[in-house]
Amino acid sequence: MYSCLLATIGKTSITYDEKNVKIMGIVNLSPESFYRNSIKLKENEIQDTVIEMENSGVDIIDVGGMSTAPYLNTLIPADVEQKRLFEAISAIRQISDIPISVDTMRSSVVRGLLNLDINAINDVTGLKYDKKMPKLAFENNLPVIICSYASETEQYSIFGDIHDTLSLIGSSIRIAQAFNIKTENLIIDPSIGFFRNTGNNPFYSRIKGLDWYVRDMEIISNFQKLKFLRMPICVSISRKSFLKSLFNLDAEERLIPSIIAEMHCAINGASLLRTHNVKETRQALDMMELLYKNK
Repeated sequence: MYSCLLATIGKTSITYDEKNVKIMGIVNLSPESFYRNSIKLKENEIQDTVIEMENSGVDIIDVGGMSTAPYLNTLIPADVEQKRLFEAISAIRQISDIPISVDTMRSSVVRGLLNLDINAINDVTGLKYDKKMPKLAFENNLPVIICSYASETEQYSIFGDIHDTLSLIGSSIRIAQAFNIKTENLIIDPSIGFFRNTGNNPFYSRIKGLDWYVRDMEIISNFQKLKFLRMPICVSISRKSFLKSLFNLDAEERLIPSIIAEMHCAINGASLLRTHNVKETRQALDMMELLYKNK
């Protein structure tokens, strides 16, 4: 459907190549976030975390100022989200030129950060929530990670399987194209954890028929089908709650199944792994590269 393209976030090229998978490290600024060890609130904590991630082989930092976990009550005003992000990114830029992705669906938040050398937008609603976001991305030539998301008008027929996921990503691609966003500025994401039967914010997709954790497993199991769109693929699996439903594990106990699922996705087409576990994910990818070399 689309030609095989390369995306670039800052100095990092996101390739469509299972032997060159990149790592996006998560920095959460929201005290409400589900994984407590990822929450960094003080300037020195943020800077130390980024330095540690760089030493462990991270390629991009994804900074989020508001948790969007569907099952949490975490909605905060845009000005609070922007303040958190502005202070954190300013702190990072004092010590590093690492490419930075901003995890937000609010164009006003992104606009307030443009002077800080941000390099991409990670929009969990696939450019559908904030109608001003596509224009802002185009005007500033910012790459966008477009996540699979069902808007209110789309929710009523959504089952949540791989075919729905592809269709919803396709509708976000059409929005991007309508605003003249370059195709090479798009990275797709199947939105693990964001298809639910119920939720407490407007940033999840309401599904019928599948249990949400069954949906997540179906997407991961059929990950290679996302390659149909022939675009770089980002996936965020680490420590997510479907692992609790499967194995009754707390967030602190989910490292091993997270890494295994990440490597499965890397083998089957993921270009970018968004993770809390930079050191362990890098070690796993390095091991995979050695195995490829010895084929």
